[in-house]
Amino acid sequence: MNRRARIKLLVGSSLLLASMASNTLAATKDPPPPDREMLRMMEFLREIEMIKQMEMLQDMQHLEAVGEPKPPPQKTTPVKNKESVK
Repeated sequence: MNRRARIKLLVGSSLLLASMASNTLAATKDPPPPDREMLRMMEFLREIEMIKQMEMLQDMQHLEAVGEPKPPPQKTTPVKNKESVK
C-alpha cells in the first residue's frame, strides 16, 4: 500500500471510531427532566390515588362500625323426588 492509501484508511477508521464513541455517549445520557405539564399530570395522579385510599379507609371504618355484612342466605333448591314408573 502506498502512503496515501494508508492515510485514507487511518482517517476513515478514526472517523468510524469517533462516530461510534459519540453514539455510545449519546445513548448513555440521562433523559431530560419532565416538563411542567408532565409534572402536573403526575401530581394529579398522586391526588387521585390519595383520594382512592381515603375512600377505602372510610369504607373500612364504616364496615368496622356496622360490622361485617352477612352474606345473603343461599337458596336451596327443592329436591325433586323421582316417581317410580308403574
